[in-house]
Amino acid sequence: MHMKISTKVEYGIIAMIDIAVHSENGEAVTVSSISGRHSISGKYLEQVLTALRQADLIRGLKGSRGGYIISGPAEKITFKQIINALDVTVLGDVYFDSTPENSVITDTLQSCLWNKMTSYLRSFSESVTLEDIADEYRRKNENQVEDYSYCI
Repeated sequence: MHMKISTKVEYGIIAMIDIAVHSENGEAVTVSSISGRHSISGKYLEQVLTALRQADLIRGLKGSRGGYIISGPAEKITFKQIINALDVTVLGDVYFDSTPENSVITDTLQSCLWNKMTSYLRSFSESVTLEDIADEYRRKNENQVEDYSYCI
């Protein structure tokens, strides 16, 4: 089974990880630096970052050293918060449009399958923090840099 995630959600998650990793020393991360590292349109990224800022997950800093920083500790920010800030329907309830309401099969699927899947996704996304993924990204990024040095 494949879950379809919008580019807004995908880019928002990428931006949050990038900001968490690159603002560790207290420096703000610019839209152009995120855009350059991940080949994302800066204009589109601005819209995504606005949603994250409105959800109070990041803060914008003005001035010559301006950009974005995460608004709190990465270990306190869950993926459920990030996803819901970008698209509340991703972790929302599943409903059928094609089958008649109050049918036994619809009720059975709803209670035995969709409600349980939705509950699992919500629980899982709540258990994974921005720090968890940022740590994994750092680790993989270090390995990638090391791999290149062996090729030289």
